Amino acid sequence: MARAFYSILLLTGLLWGCASPPRQELLTARTALARAAAAEAQVLAAEEYRTASNALQDGEAAIRRKRYKLARQILPLAESHAQKALVIARQEQVQREQRKAREREAQLLREAEEIARQAAARQSTSSPPRKKKVATTQPVIKPAPVRPKTYRVLGGETLWTIAARNDIYADALLWPLIYQANRDQIKDPRQIYPKQILAIPRQVSEQDQQDARQRARESKIFPIGEPIR
Repeated sequence: MARAFYSILLLTGLLWGCASPPRQELLTARTALARAAAAEAQVLAAEEYRTASNALQDGEAAIRRKRYKLARQILPLAESHAQKALVIARQEQVQREQRKAREREAQLLREAEEIARQAAARQSTSSPPRKKKVATTQPVIKPAPVRPKTYRVLGGETLWTIAARNDIYADALLWPLIYQANRDQIKDPRQIYPKQILAIPRQVSEQDQQDARQRARESKIFPIGEPIR
């Protein structure tokens, strides 16, 4: 239904729009989609993410054809669906963490009950009887978050969205680091494919990060506020 709506917009957007391209709308839509991708919306909110991605592509195509009025109609839709995908993905992540927490609590309770049962059995066979020990549970120590050194590409992802993931760099502008580390399998930074295994550099200095951000800002591959003609 959403795709059909976008098709109608494309067909009715034959009239030329405003003279200037919608740079801010394009940047906002791209940023919203990158944030959704960082929250794994491709998997957790696949339908909304796909709709947002398709709308963004249609908006970019309209800009390339200088149909700026049509682009201004489509890009906010891309942003809206990306925001919805982000909300759905985050809700799913919270529910998933709550389920894991309940499972951990249940496991700790079972272990405590087993310890108490074993203690009671030992006391029943000993003489004289000893004071019953109260089983205690040890506090759960959360492990440090895992920062992977490799990443398996999902459908619809780009180097920009991968770098924006919280478990990668949480900064889309650091995508040149991933590109540089995988030059053996990435010929064009705009072309990566599902199931590719990419190396993720971890020992990166602050200067290297600053250099990568500068290259990203100057690049025309994933530009920010690009001068569209």
